[in-house]
Amino acid sequence: MHIVAAILSILGAAAFWFYRMRAAGQALSEVGDAAQHLRGAYRRKRFRNKAESSPVAAVDDPAAAATAFLISLAASRGSLTPDAEAAIKAQMESVMAVPNVEDVFVFARWVADHVHDPGDLSLRFSKLWIGHLQPAERADLYDMASRIAAVDGEPTDLQIGCLRALHVRLGLTRP
Repeated sequence: MHIVAAILSILGAAAFWFYRMRAAGQALSEVGDAAQHLRGAYRRKRFRNKAESSPVAAVDDPAAAATAFLISLAASRGSLTPDAEAAIKAQMESVMAVPNVEDVFVFARWVADHVHDPGDLSLRFSKLWIGHLQPAERADLYDMASRIAAVDGEPTDLQIGCLRALHVRLGLTRP
């Protein structure tokens, strides 16, 4: 009889410690989940602050920056026309080879809506373009901008000035 009592007490002790360890493991798991949640909240807040302070600062892709510049350049006539929008999207597909044109266009339009002068965008993005684009790609960007400026007729004085500034900021040599 005393052997049965010893076995039952050993099984009881094992069950007790098993459930205690399982509870401790769950507590550690919850602490880890809370830490991951705080880390995600910190990253979201940092991105939100960056995006709210300046949409332009949120751009780190040369194609998105180029699209925002093209939209701003075309919209400098007053508003973005359907012809200009179609031309920009065509340039995004054929020259920039953007895989998801609509998403990049919507983001770039949001960025362009927060800037009043396309020359300001060319100034802010010039370091990004020079750092990430080859000289031939920068020349392609200038050519795209020239084509977009002429979509709705002769380029305005503002557009011509922005194109000249873009040419200089891209480090292109005069032909």
